[in-house]
Amino acid sequence: METNESPDNAGTAAPSPRLHAEHHCFLSRAAPFEPPLSSTTVHTWDSAATAAPRPVAHRASVRSNRSRRRAEPIGRPVVPVDARSSADRAMRMLIEVIDRRRSADQLSVLFTTPMIDLVRTIVRNPPPGRRLGFAAVHRVHVVYQSEVSAEVFGSYTRGPRMFAFAGRIELAVDPRRPGWTVTSLRVG
Repeated sequence: METNESPDNAGTAAPSPRLHAEHHCFLSRAAPFEPPLSSTTVHTWDSAATAAPRPVAHRASVRSNRSRRRAEPIGRPVVPVDARSSADRAMRMLIEVIDRRRSADQLSVLFTTPMIDLVRTIVRNPPPGRRLGFAAVHRVHVVYQSEVSAEVFGSYTRGPRMFAFAGRIELAVDPRRPGWTVTSLRVG
């Protein structure tokens, strides 16, 4: 390393960020099959480095993840099957109501009364992407918050574009509606 310090102060001073021009940092060495840059350049290669390459962890493709069940992270409680199915059913019904393929009155089984009023407002003021075609739910995710509540989020497609939704479901909020019901909602 180059420094501007005198040789007797070099040990006590902080190293300079400037490096020699020949020093390069590479993620991995290039293979020795290209010709030298010039006739005077000599390339050396460590054959031990090529004999045992380090394993590389690749991210699995989206298609390969669809067939496997994902495990919940350690420390997070497992979401009950009925909460997952209720959230999925509620979001699919919501998208059908927004597209006017279903009546908002049919949401009373899975949505609280204020949420049904909110969905009616969304239907009266159509979302800006409605001209792109029918909507279809792409993914629905459920994250357990406590034994009586969970967060729901996901995406839906409309033509070539992707949109998002999020909400909260709670267990037995209204005694007339046993099971999981949607208590808050945000549709993008």
